[in-house]
Amino acid sequence: MFEKRKDKVHFYWLILAFLLSDFIFWKITAPFNADVSNMVTLFRTSLTNLRTFLLSFFFVSGVIYRVLVIVSYSIIISICEELAYYIIAHFTNVTIQFDTLPEITFTSISFICDLLIILIIMVIHIIKKKKAGVKSKKYAALLILIPALSCILVLLPSFFHMNKTDPDAYLILVIFLLIINIVNYILLQSVLKAESLAQEAGQLTEQVNYQRQKYQQLGDAYKNIRGFMHDTKKHLFYIETCVNEKHYDQIIPYARETMSDLEARYCTVNTGNLVIDAFISNLMLRTVRHNIKLTTKLKIDNDLVPCDDYHMTIILGNLLDNALNACLEEHGGEININIQTVEHTFTIYITNTYHFPVGKEPPEDIENLDFIHGYGLKNVKNSAEACGGFCLINYNPGLYSVTVIIPEKKRTT
Repeated sequence: MFEKRKDKVHFYWLILAFLLSDFIFWKITAPFNADVSNMVTLFRTSLTNLRTFLLSFFFVSGVIYRVLVIVSYSIIISICEELAYYIIAHFTNVTIQFDTLPEITFTSISFICDLLIILIIMVIHIIKKKKAGVKSKKYAALLILIPALSCILVLLPSFFHMNKTDPDAYLILVIFLLIINIVNYILLQSVLKAESLAQEAGQLTEQVNYQRQKYQQLGDAYKNIRGFMHDTKKHLFYIETCVNEKHYDQIIPYARETMSDLEARYCTVNTGNLVIDAFISNLMLRTVRHNIKLTTKLKIDNDLVPCDDYHMTIILGNLLDNALNACLEEHGGEININIQTVEHTFTIYITNTYHFPVGKEPPEDIENLDFIHGYGLKNVKNSAEACGGFCLINYNPGLYSVTVIIPEKKRTT
C-alpha cells in the first residue's frame, strides 16, 4: 500500500524486516492463540498498528498518508477477520465459547483472512495503477485471477469439507495457496514494472521527436534571420549604387517594394527572446494559412524572463500547438496570446476558441484536456514548476484558456 521504498533500503532488508516483525508478532501473541476476547483483540489490533507504523518508515510517505494507510489497513483486517469467521462458522457450526475458539479453527480463520486481505489489497492496487496511467486489462485480470480463484477454492464445499475431516491438511493447503499468491504478486509486479517502463520509453521517444521538431523550428528561425540579413545587404548595396550614380528617382520605388516584400516574408516579432520570437512568428504564418485570427500582446523585459530556452521551448511550443490544433476544428477560430513581465511575474496567457461537439459535455478533469499528443500539458506543468511557477487551465463555453505564471528573475547588478 506504500509501494515506493526509500532508496537506501535494499529489497532484501525490507523482506527481512517483514519476516522479523511477523516472527516477533507471532511470539508475543502465541500465548493468546484462539483467544478472541475484546481485550486480546484490542491488544492484537494495537500491536498490528504499531508494526505497520514501524514498517512504514522503510517507505517514502507523508505523515497523513502514513496514518491513513495504518487506519485503513486495520479496518480491512477487521472486516476480513469477521468475514472469515462467518464463513468457517457457517460451514463447520463452530461457535465461540468462553471467548475462545478451537486452535485449528482460529488458525484457519487467520489464513483465510490473509487470502481475503490479499484480494482486497490487489483490487486497491489496480485502482491506484489505473489512476497512475497503467491501464493494462491483461495485467489487472492476471493480478486478480489467482487470489479470486484461491478464495473460491478454499470455500468450495468439497474442499472445505477437509476442514472437518482433516483440518491439518486443509490448513497446509491454505498455506500453500497463500505462498502461491505472494509469488504471483511479486512476478506480476515485475510485469507491471516492465509495462510501465515500456510506456515511459514510448512517451520519451515521442517527446524527443517533438523537441527535435521544435528545435528544428528554432533552426529555421535562425536561417530566416541570416537570409534576412543577406537580402538586406543586397538591397543596401543596390541603394548605395543608385546614390553613387545619382539615380535618386529609383530609390524610393525600390525601397517601398522592398519593404512590402519583407513584410510579406518576415514576421515583425522582436521581443529580444529568440524562442518567443521564433514560435510566435511561426504561429503567425500557420494561422494565416488556416484563416485563424491571431491577436498578440507581447511586453517582455528579456532580462527578467525566468525560463531558460529549454523550458521556454517546452512551455510555449506545447501551448501554441495546443491552441492551433483546437482552432483547426473550429469555424472562425481565434487565438489570443498575452506574454508579459509585469508585477514581478512572467506571465503567459493564451486563449483559443473551442466548442465541444453537440451532445458532448466538457469532462470534469478539463485541466487534462490536451489537443495535441496527450502529454503536452503535463510537460508544460512540469516545466512551469521546474522554473518555480505553476499552470492554470480553464474552460468557459466556447473559450479555452491556459495561464502560466512564473516569478520573474531578479536583475543582476
